[in-house]
Amino acid sequence: MWLPNIIAMAVFLFWINPLTAQSALEFRQLPKGVRDLVTEVRKSCKELDPDRKFDDMQGILILNLNGDSAKDIVIDNEGLCGAQMAGGNCSNRGCDLTIFKETSRGQWRKIFEDHLHSKYLAIDLETMRLQLMVVSIYAGDPRCHPDPKKEYTSGKSCNLIVTYRNNNWNWQRIR
Repeated sequence: MWLPNIIAMAVFLFWINPLTAQSALEFRQLPKGVRDLVTEVRKSCKELDPDRKFDDMQGILILNLNGDSAKDIVIDNEGLCGAQMAGGNCSNRGCDLTIFKETSRGQWRKIFEDHLHSKYLAIDLETMRLQLMVVSIYAGDPRCHPDPKKEYTSGKSCNLIVTYRNNNWNWQRIR
């Protein structure tokens, strides 16, 4: 009976330790622009749901984009409020994802901001390094290589694999 408990504890520690380690920054240590963005989004959610509660770092990931040991910041509007709230943190089609790259110790620059219909981030939990994102965006977006003879409604989307290499975002449509 003790073996399942040990295995359960090992699995728990395997998952929680990297996530705890990634929070090396506290909310008050985040750049003012990040704190302001988070506060503004959460204020909109509070207006729709006054009883909604937030943890400071909810919806914020500290990870590394390219293996340079930087503390890059990912802000997921959906996660900021704990759910997709049209008119609050998201639209009826998706949510914003914003990424700030640490350019030098304690200095960040916004390098990604997009409205995503859906997203999945693949992260190496041992190093907290972003491996890739699988995202859905508006099908009429040039990154989807839309058919110029076709009309796309706002509800149509395409899926892409997005990677960050050599300080550039690479968008590859999934066919």
